[in-house]
Amino acid sequence: MAGGRLALAFCLVVAFSCVCGSVKLTSESESIAVATKNGYMLADTETTLLDVPAGKPGYLTEQWFTSSPSQNNMNENTRIRIYVDNETVPSIDFMLLWGHGIGCAESIATQQGPWGTRRIGHEADGGIYNTYRIPFGRSIRVTAQNPGAGFYWYIGRGLRNVPLVVGEFELPSNTRLKLYKTEGQTLAPLEYLTAVTTPAEDTSGWLYMITFGGSSTDLTYLEGCFRAEVDDKPMQFLSSGTEDLFLSASYFNKGFFHDNHAGLTCFDEKGGTMSAYKFFEEDPVLFSKSLKLSWRNGEWPYHGEAPGACPITYEQNPGPTYRLSRSMNDTVNALPPVVIYHEAAITMYVWVYEYPRQT
Repeated sequence: MAGGRLALAFCLVVAFSCVCGSVKLTSESESIAVATKNGYMLADTETTLLDVPAGKPGYLTEQWFTSSPSQNNMNENTRIRIYVDNETVPSIDFMLLWGHGIGCAESIATQQGPWGTRRIGHEADGGIYNTYRIPFGRSIRVTAQNPGAGFYWYIGRGLRNVPLVVGEFELPSNTRLKLYKTEGQTLAPLEYLTAVTTPAEDTSGWLYMITFGGSSTDLTYLEGCFRAEVDDKPMQFLSSGTEDLFLSASYFNKGFFHDNHAGLTCFDEKGGTMSAYKFFEEDPVLFSKSLKLSWRNGEWPYHGEAPGACPITYEQNPGPTYRLSRSMNDTVNALPPVVIYHEAAITMYVWVYEYPRQT
């Protein structure tokens, strides 16, 4: 009986990890490993961190970035470019901290203390890492650029001739990771922001990660909902408010958190500023032909009050409406407004795995 229980436990463990553990290595499989100590970056000069020469297909599995605390040239002003297969314009181009879910200055971000998750982390002054799987067909090159000069440290790792598995899913060999960016766009109250529109009708893929940051007079813009239009299907809501997408609530009223699924990385409640990340690794949003992702600066609170309004299930007496100003809806409801929406400056990084549609 004891032996039977042991065998059962072993089977359960194997069954749970079988997808992740089913990647087969062959004699053609290779590792990529690069480490730089005391590298020097000239001011405002694109510096190569990693250059994998042409050869077998593969993907990056880990990158780590840091600099000396005194020079601090791996910070919010550092731009990272990733050129896949001899691109002249990089398909992945991001500011270092935003690319790791952090939407504030390094000096502010480090006040939270070290933290790390399965996919991203910030473990020291510098010590910024990710384990994004970034695929390539023949070659890949990573560069950094900062307005200031100074020493840097870098680690890059990867695999070649190994099937691309992200989470529990093996992706097609011609998959590429694409970054869609919106940076500092100012939205009027109730204005929509379209963050992603994939090439129509010929691209399949997986919405993988969202980093969102906002700044306004207050946090009322967090009433806005995320919307996805997948293929030819009706629009679907990915959240019932902004903080809900990041698995928090009540305008992030309990402050910072960092876990494998989501996290709040910057937060100033009085200043109306925040940034947060959400991975869709365990709850994929898939599309076979096209994806459109949008967000709105605030919402009408009544279901059906306006086309595309974020659904609310109040049936009777929902109370005062949210409104743009004290005078806008005086003829509709004489009660004082409970929320006044304001302009909001929004930055959004959306990471999407894409591959050609199979017909």
